[in-house]
Order: sequence, then structure tokens, then C-alpha cells
Amino acid sequence: MIIEKIRTKLVEKGFQKVEVNVKGIYLLYHTFDNEINIFAIFDFKAGTEFTYDQFKNIQAQLYKNYSEKGFTSIHIQAIICTDHVEAVRNLTLSGRNVWIIDTLHVRLIIYEDQNPDFVGTRSELEDILLSLQISGSGAEPFLNSPDEFRENAVTGSFWTKYFAKCNTFLVLLNILVFFIIERGYIPFLNNGIVDAGALYWPAIKYKDEYYRLFTYMFLHGGMEHLANNMIVLLIIGDNVERASGKWRYLLIYFGSGIIAGIASMSYNMVNNLNTISIGASGAIFGVVGAMAYIVAVNKGRLEDISTRQIILFVIFSLYGGLTSQGVDNAAHIGGLLAGIVLAAILYRKHKKKEPERG
Repeated sequence: MIIEKIRTKLVEKGFQKVEVNVKGIYLLYHTFDNEINIFAIFDFKAGTEFTYDQFKNIQAQLYKNYSEKGFTSIHIQAIICTDHVEAVRNLTLSGRNVWIIDTLHVRLIIYEDQNPDFVGTRSELEDILLSLQISGSGAEPFLNSPDEFRENAVTGSFWTKYFAKCNTFLVLLNILVFFIIERGYIPFLNNGIVDAGALYWPAIKYKDEYYRLFTYMFLHGGMEHLANNMIVLLIIGDNVERASGKWRYLLIYFGSGIIAGIASMSYNMVNNLNTISIGASGAIFGVVGAMAYIVAVNKGRLEDISTRQIILFVIFSLYGGLTSQGVDNAAHIGGLLAGIVLAAILYRKHKKKEPERG
């Protein structure tokens, strides 16, 4: 039931079915010039139908077959349909292109190290599974009633799609720090924002207070400053985290923030300016730079963001900073460049695999 509905939906989206002689494997493909996108759906009800090596060899054979047909850009998304999720969990280690459908509870499982989407089909797959659960077509109800499932599934899908864990934690942490300082809950802050850890180069140079390169990222000069930064971080950050993974995302965020702080401090030292800098915008510009790089290597689009949108955002943001007073443009530019470089180092797009040769 589930597999047939997925195949029907993919055919509606322009995919074509391929007849396969192996029981339990279904292929659908869509081509554009020399590029081909392939869905490989596996009916592994027991979870023990194929070993890890057999599963990996099947994908390698697909790459080989379509490469021999002249396709130079081959993208395969595997979907494993099973009643026993833990039995097939190790198959996801074969690459970033393996999703699991828990047919027992009728839900899509995408682990953090897997592709978050594939040619815009994720939300449609989730809708299919939701409709099956609500209609009672699933093998076992995941919750007590269809209405309860609808409420929780829609909420879960929304949070999964728009609020990545680490990025959301960073936003909440920034808000928490702001209100703790704003309400005066820290008694020893005699000099206000400076004591709280603002970026102030004389304190770093003469007092070795290097921690300021980290703490300044969590300080903001008012509700508007905080809101502007957190809105941008919510919009951009979750995309970057899903694309790069949580640990790489944290390295990009904090690495960009620290480099942005160094750029700001260096600019103020050279120009003999005793400027105090605060805010997450340097780190956020790093996230924007990382997104620009990731979108570029994904042929101009990732999830709902395009290269054009990113470029326009960067241009307007930098222009707004350059034409406004009280904006740390050195941190913005330093963070942006740092984000691009860090993404180039850390981000790994799922590439075509070479078939194994015996």
C-alpha cells in the first residue's frame, strides 16, 4: 500500500518506472540533459533481506549502469520500507542518500547525517504517510487516534522542517542571555556590557581576555538588535544545519563568529578606535556565507533557497551596514568570508559513487 502510493505520486511528478527482476526493489527515474535522479525503493519488511554489502553493491551497480548509458550526473535516493527500523539502521551508513519508512508506524525517518530532501519530494512523502495514518491504513496506529496523530504529526513535521536542533538552541540561548543581562540578574556587571564579555580590543591585547572573542556573540544592544539577528538566524541557520550536519554547523557558526571578532578587533586596532562590539551578526553572516557556498555547489538551489535570493540578501545586508551608523562592517565582512571558507572545508556534497570493481 505505502510503496504503491509513493510510486503513484512520483509518476505524477514526472518520474518513470523501471522494470526490475529482483523482488522487492522498485526503481523510478527522471532525467534532464545528462543528469538523472533515481528513486530506489526497497521493500525490506523483515529488515534482513539484504546485507550491508549487498545493499551497497546494488547502488554501485545502479551508478555503473546509468554511467554506461551516458549520464554524467547521477543522483540516487534510496527509500527502505520496513517493519524493523533497527534492523536496517546500518544500511544508512552506506551514504547520505538513505531514508527509512517505518511501515509499522507509517512514518518517514531521516537521520541527521542524511540528505534532508531530494528534488523537493520529502514533504509530499510525509503527506502520503500522514493521510495513510489518518485513514487507518497503517499496520499499527502510532498514537491513540487519527486526530491525535494528525496533531502530533503535523507539529513534528513542522518542527523538523523549520527548526533544526542546534540552530534553535543557539537562538534560545541568545534570547536567554539577553534577558538575564537585561533584567540585571548578574550582580558583578558594574561596567555593563563590557563586563558581560563584549568585544573590546584593549581588554584582549593588554589583559589577555580572549574569551571575549566568544562571549560577544551572545550579547545584544536591545530588543530590536536581538530580534533582527534571531529572525535571520532562524531563517538561514536551519537550512545550513540540515545540509551540513549539526557538528559542522556549530563549527561554521562559532568559527565564523570568532574570525569575525578578529576582523573587527584588527580593524579597530589599526584605526586606533576604542569601539565596543557585540552581537551575533558576525557569526550569522558566516552562516549566510556558508549557505551561499552550499547553494552554489548544489547547482543554485537548496530546499527553498536559491543563489539569487542569497546574493540579494548579502548585497542588501552589506549595503545597509555600510550606509548606517553603529554597524560593525568589519565583523560582517569577516564573518561572511569565514563562512564561505569554512563551508568549503567542512561541507561535503553527496557525490556520485564509483562502482566497486571485483
